[in-house]
Amino acid sequence: MPAPLESGRDTPPKIKPLNDRKKQLSQNAIENRLRLKRRFLVCMSIFLIVLSLMGWSYIEKKQLIAEQKQSFQVANQEQTKAEKETVRLKEEIERLNDKKYVANLARSELLYSKKGETIFYFSPED
Repeated sequence: MPAPLESGRDTPPKIKPLNDRKKQLSQNAIENRLRLKRRFLVCMSIFLIVLSLMGWSYIEKKQLIAEQKQSFQVANQEQTKAEKETVRLKEEIERLNDKKYVANLARSELLYSKKGETIFYFSPED
């Protein structure tokens, strides 16, 4: 027979509430782990979405930069051609101010002649 308790009752010690408390703490720990897992998954999902958006934006910007570099090169080539054409036209203007050059140009292209000159024109054969 068990020894009498201090209070004088013959009742077994109350272990059941302690077991219930352990079960409750264990259940709370499981619920806390589940909440932490859910939070982790939500945060990871948000992180992956933000990361993929940043990657997509980065790729678009790289493509845009490549297109702009190519158009810049084309514009530089056109500018170089225009500068060469400008130089050529300025030289042509200077030559057109020379009366001898204009006279030779008129004689060769417009078939003008000096006094006493006869011009023979041969058409190219077909």
